[in-house]
Amino acid sequence: MTNLTAFFTSLSILVAVLFVQNTNVSAQNPFIRNQFTADPSARVFNDKIYVFPSHDILAPEGENLRKDWFCMEDYHVFSSENLTDWTDHGMIVSQYDAPWIDSTSYSMWAPDCVEHNGKYYFYFPANTNEVDENGRKGFGIGVAVADQPEGPYVTQQENIKGIKGIDPNVLIDKDGQAYIYWSHGHIFVAKLKENMLELDSEPMIIPNLPEKGLKEGPWVFERNGLYYLTFPHVENKTERLEYAIGDNPMGPFKMTGVIMDESPTGCWTNHHSIVEYNKQWYLFYHHNDYSPQFDKNRSVRVDSLFFNADGTIQKVIPSLRGVGLTKATNNIEIDRYSTISNSGATIGFKNSTNPFEGWKTIFDSRDAWIQYDAVDFGDQKLTSVQVRALSEEGGTLQIRLNHADGLVVGEVSIPQSAEWKIIDAPLSKFQSGVQNLVVVNKADNPVEVDWIRFENQTGAYYTGNYPNLLLEAGYSQQEIDAKLSKAYYDLFEGPNRVYFEVGDSMAYVSDLKNHDARSEGLSYGMMVAVQLDKKEVFDRIWRWTKKYTQHQGGPRDGYFAWSINPETMVKNSEGSASDGELFFVTTLLFASNRWGNDTGIDYYAEARRILDAMWAKDGTGGIHHVINLEHKQISFVPEGGGYEWTDPSYHVPAFLEVWADFANDGHEQFYRDCADTARMFLHRACHAETGLNFDYTNFDGIAHPTRWMPAGFRYDSWRVPMNIAMDYVWFGKDKAWQEDYAARIHGFLRKEGINDFVDQYNPDGTTPEFILQAGGFQKLRHSLGFISTAATVSLIDEVDPDYDFVHKLWNEKLEPYEDEYFDPYFDGLMYLFSLMHLSGNYQAIVPE
Repeated sequence: MTNLTAFFTSLSILVAVLFVQNTNVSAQNPFIRNQFTADPSARVFNDKIYVFPSHDILAPEGENLRKDWFCMEDYHVFSSENLTDWTDHGMIVSQYDAPWIDSTSYSMWAPDCVEHNGKYYFYFPANTNEVDENGRKGFGIGVAVADQPEGPYVTQQENIKGIKGIDPNVLIDKDGQAYIYWSHGHIFVAKLKENMLELDSEPMIIPNLPEKGLKEGPWVFERNGLYYLTFPHVENKTERLEYAIGDNPMGPFKMTGVIMDESPTGCWTNHHSIVEYNKQWYLFYHHNDYSPQFDKNRSVRVDSLFFNADGTIQKVIPSLRGVGLTKATNNIEIDRYSTISNSGATIGFKNSTNPFEGWKTIFDSRDAWIQYDAVDFGDQKLTSVQVRALSEEGGTLQIRLNHADGLVVGEVSIPQSAEWKIIDAPLSKFQSGVQNLVVVNKADNPVEVDWIRFENQTGAYYTGNYPNLLLEAGYSQQEIDAKLSKAYYDLFEGPNRVYFEVGDSMAYVSDLKNHDARSEGLSYGMMVAVQLDKKEVFDRIWRWTKKYTQHQGGPRDGYFAWSINPETMVKNSEGSASDGELFFVTTLLFASNRWGNDTGIDYYAEARRILDAMWAKDGTGGIHHVINLEHKQISFVPEGGGYEWTDPSYHVPAFLEVWADFANDGHEQFYRDCADTARMFLHRACHAETGLNFDYTNFDGIAHPTRWMPAGFRYDSWRVPMNIAMDYVWFGKDKAWQEDYAARIHGFLRKEGINDFVDQYNPDGTTPEFILQAGGFQKLRHSLGFISTAATVSLIDEVDPDYDFVHKLWNEKLEPYEDEYFDPYFDGLMYLFSLMHLSGNYQAIVPE
């Protein structure tokens, strides 16, 4: 019991964390992955499938509750359009919502929900405050009503009179009459009034059901004129799912058979629902997958259900694979297998103390295999496979299709490592459409596998082919080299430079109009230097940055003061701007890949110093990770309220992919997830017609006005088009949307006039009332910085077939405007970055 208590304590913390961090959950069994769920009632509303489960939790301390019993405080609702991707719509009803409920009982057991006349009626059981003749509180059935299946639900303040029991289930027959079923020693039925809140007949015990053993959880449905009364029944020691058939909703019913046998692992309960969706019938049920030691914490599952010609139900064999197609480009968790070899392959938790981290497949002998069915490879050729695996002695996995001796499409060599690694390997063959995936161990050494996924690696990161759009536009390589050299000279060496050397080993980049050196410009200078192979410049900037801006100790340890006066060395702010840390880490990883770590500076160690500092931040002193861990999105600043919103121009998915491959700090999958999240964020943040975005937004992409200016598309936002184009060229994982985005923003700018578009807008393309000043000038202008980033969008296929934006940029000069305003810092760096991108000289640098 001591070990079990310790398990509960650690698990309760984990459940709380995971519940906060996840709103979308994914396929396979169990299909809700971030909390315990049981007693699933599945319904089809508005062409979606909704699941209303009960919600197992661990008994709270100090509540005088049994630690070895069911504990349920509230209900959530989940929905899906494909039975694969599930959304948690949050809590809809709790035990604190009505005065008739005993709010100390934690007994919110199996619910149900139906639609009637445009309203959604959610039925649930709970302990009442009424005491029976034996001095015990019994169960009643309550109702909550909503206009949408997701809620919000309004809980009725009285329970349904005449019902004592649990596990309500409602059937609305074809003639419109509603019936309610429940259990209380027996299974009962009664008619409901039109208002769905009161009984319209006396409760009736349904006869002719098994007399021996517990019966509960009725679920009644109609098919082809037959009414199926299905229910869990303890025939021996644990529940199995049984059914009876009749020709009337109130019976009589004739016992017919078993739908699902008792749990092979001894889970005491099973509770279910049966529903037809898209012409296929499904059985929803539960099992204690995440809590094998304690069967009062359960998880919902789903498997297909089939009928015989005579209407009887074919027995359902519970599976881990579940239902639905899994896209080949998603993480395929092969531990949720369809079939497994007789020996040499087993399944275990990745972390036995944190089961919600999921499972792993363990191969411990040659030729052991595991099969995962129904993988959709689509019709676009995939070229590579990724495996997240671990093998202390190294190993080899073979990827086959459809059976253990089927077509070999790839082979993955697993390096020796005691830590999880993500390994890429090419596909030797490809077959489109839906296939069964088989993974075979082809070595004698043990190999553990977390997941597998397939990719179409057409990006330059994989091929090494970075486009030179300036050459394609008709300029000679000699002209291109001269143009790039002139831009570099202007910013780093010329009379209007922004780069200043200090002594014999340091230098900084200054935002001249604001009289400061900031993490933005310092990291930009380092990026230019590493891309153009200028090691001395890179090292000088890094030494100055580290010495004068990086915190050494304290809550901000490892982070950078975002702004400092380079003349007085007084910090304008101690806090960080998250894009600085993003660029510093990326440039240092690139430097490590390009120059190694034994030429004076250990670039990798410096990158890890920043990353490790990020992961050490736990909110102490109000300082957090640069990435908001709940939303997996980069924050505006990693402290205070700025941790709860973002700047769209900080979302650089390409950099996060680089971290995933080269940081090697054990957070590879997190960084990949963040890259994907950044892409999805940009979908939301960019206007559906113009492609423009707000400078600052919440994590949902909605504008976040600040005290210093109203929301709008301004200087920070210029960087978004460049970031999207870079991700398109480097990784190509979001091409369809990025091509649509490119057409939108170029279309808008063409409409404004390719020689006339201005540098500040509302995202809908209208002129903002507030104009942000720059360098003492408060006016709209046709800015070189925005011209530059708009030109990089031409890297996206077919968006600029005549190279209009490329030619526009080529003919621009870094010089003062007619009113003498001049910004060699931001305009200049955007201009240089754009020339680097368009000439193929801005790359994801990998080791030679």
